[in-house]
Amino acid sequence: MKQFLLRDTLIYLNDTSFNSINKWMNSNNFDNVFIIVDKNTNIHCLPILLKHVPLLKSSFIITIDPGEASKSIEKVHAICSCLINKNITRHSLIINLGGGVVCDLGGFVASIIKRGVQFINIPTTLMSQIDAAIGGKVAVNLQHYKNQIGLFVNPQIIFIYIPFLLSLSNDELLSAQAEIFKYGLIYDKLLWEKCKLESDSKIMNFENMISDCIRIKIKIVESDYYDYQQRRILNFGHSISHAIESVFFSSKKQTISHGFALSVGLICETYISYENFQFSSKKLNMIVNAILSVFPKINLDKNLDEMILKYLKSDKKNQNGLYNFTLIKDVGVAVVNCSVSDIQIIHALDYYRKKCQT
Repeated sequence: MKQFLLRDTLIYLNDTSFNSINKWMNSNNFDNVFIIVDKNTNIHCLPILLKHVPLLKSSFIITIDPGEASKSIEKVHAICSCLINKNITRHSLIINLGGGVVCDLGGFVASIIKRGVQFINIPTTLMSQIDAAIGGKVAVNLQHYKNQIGLFVNPQIIFIYIPFLLSLSNDELLSAQAEIFKYGLIYDKLLWEKCKLESDSKIMNFENMISDCIRIKIKIVESDYYDYQQRRILNFGHSISHAIESVFFSSKKQTISHGFALSVGLICETYISYENFQFSSKKLNMIVNAILSVFPKINLDKNLDEMILKYLKSDKKNQNGLYNFTLIKDVGVAVVNCSVSDIQIIHALDYYRKKCQT
């Protein structure tokens, strides 16, 4: 078993006996326990948790639909109403058992109900195990705009059980690899090289890869918890990808996973980096081709460009009406708060479309 510490939050990795949860539950006297799951984790993960942690068998289960649509104020209201009806108190516990949506939504609910109750995260997807469940950010969406209402609040404990990944589809595992690529590009050249070698999820050493990502995220978050400077390197690729997610979500006709949108964002923001910092076209092609060799090509019609710019205007990092992007000067070297223009974004989207045609 591996342990990490981020501020006051202990992170346990792959405790197959669930001893850490049992011991922690026994050392705390909660009057009620609530477990938030989505329909997938309710089927695949909850029975495993309840089997190995008998104290949780009397917990009240709250089930949400999977997907970004559940990260809404309306869902927050519904869950809070349910918790109040079930007599939640400030001495209760909320357990978030699921991926990024469950951890984001559940953490947000826990932080506001009764002015805050304790919660723990048990991330069940690769994306949440390497990123979404760690770092203290919780948020919900508003009017198709990503993560507009939220705050910084830490879970008491994070428990990462790798066998939960066995319930995931290949696309769900692939989606997380965009975040792994990001970690390499912004912080660790050796991790980037490892990513290229282990891009096939069938051969990936999950425990080592998850450990690498957790260590990087802890170092970055501890240097700038409230996300004004250094922590913003974690946003590389995300300005454009969040806008793309919002466009797809608002259309209600198409869906796109965070990881697949991020693969587009990484390519576009690498191209903007190439323009701004003038590293070699050989390096640009190396990065872009590595990403395109793993991820499917996303159809982004040019008539979506104005909508992408519209959603980019609500990006939380913007300042004085200007876009603030994180860019890279080299593999493993990121620069925060870079001003980027509309025309650069359009050129990057055109570049992505051109690469998809070759």
